[in-house]
Amino acid sequence: MEKARMVLAKVYGSGSYAIVESVLRAVDREIMEENEATNERNRHVVVPPRYAYTFPWLTHLRSGWNELFRIGSNRRALTIACLLQGLQQLCGFNSLMYFSATIFSLIGFSSPTTPALSIALTNFTFTLLALLLIDRIGRRLILLLSIPIMILALTLCATSFSYLPISTSTSTSTSSPSVSTTPPPSPSPSPSPSLPALLILLAMTLYVSAYALGLGTVPWQQSELFPLSVRSLGSGLATGTNWAGNFIVGLSFLPMMEWLAPAWTFATYAVVCAAGWLCVWRFYPETKGLGLEEVGGLLRDGWGVGRERGGSVGRRRG
Repeated sequence: MEKARMVLAKVYGSGSYAIVESVLRAVDREIMEENEATNERNRHVVVPPRYAYTFPWLTHLRSGWNELFRIGSNRRALTIACLLQGLQQLCGFNSLMYFSATIFSLIGFSSPTTPALSIALTNFTFTLLALLLIDRIGRRLILLLSIPIMILALTLCATSFSYLPISTSTSTSTSSPSVSTTPPPSPSPSPSPSLPALLILLAMTLYVSAYALGLGTVPWQQSELFPLSVRSLGSGLATGTNWAGNFIVGLSFLPMMEWLAPAWTFATYAVVCAAGWLCVWRFYPETKGLGLEEVGGLLRDGWGVGRERGGSVGRRRG
């Protein structure tokens, strides 16, 4: 408790004793209420006695699953968290991170590492900017503003790919090598990238900057959606959704480039982003400036988006 008091004193500054004590009392009260609620739920969880004594954690696990899926506000919080984490991966961002050098080599850049590094630097810079803006603009609003930019960039990327005469075949020749006495030709200067290739680089830079501002940051605020009793379980399931999406995108990107062609691959990611924008608009309420109890109140009787439009929870209660 003393360490928590010292940290809060540093956060709120000198002369903030009353605020620090108020925050500590609120946290202590919330923990006590959560423990009482958990103990009450555990009384109704049926676990065979031999397992209850041998594996006491099984009772808590079953209790957590029951609370997460049977209570409407927790179920809606889990849906939102998994939606955002899945969208973060299925929008195709990590395909660009994993295969950016391959893409730039494919479209004619003689040194694909340089544009790939510029993409990574853009991601780093705009992620730092997002950390400064997320609490000022709001989670919901920053997603509703940044995802359309991603759709525009992916559409430009797909259109530019359609004007590039490239081959995505990954087959290689298996013929045995032969020895030639003909001297190799003198190297010629590498041609400059074409206009469509430069447009693809511009589109990818725009896409990464918008991603870093929104989808790259907001889904990791997932813990604020869950009450303390199911926070670790809900966050774990949402993070598992993120890795499942990462696995799907990493496994499917190169086959999509070969079977659908690059233009249709990026068009598919644009469609996913459009569907994700509709889901954010419909299901994700604004949580900027709300406490944990207020976030739970938003999701108690519905998704909270309609009620949030009329004003924040705190203003309505005032």
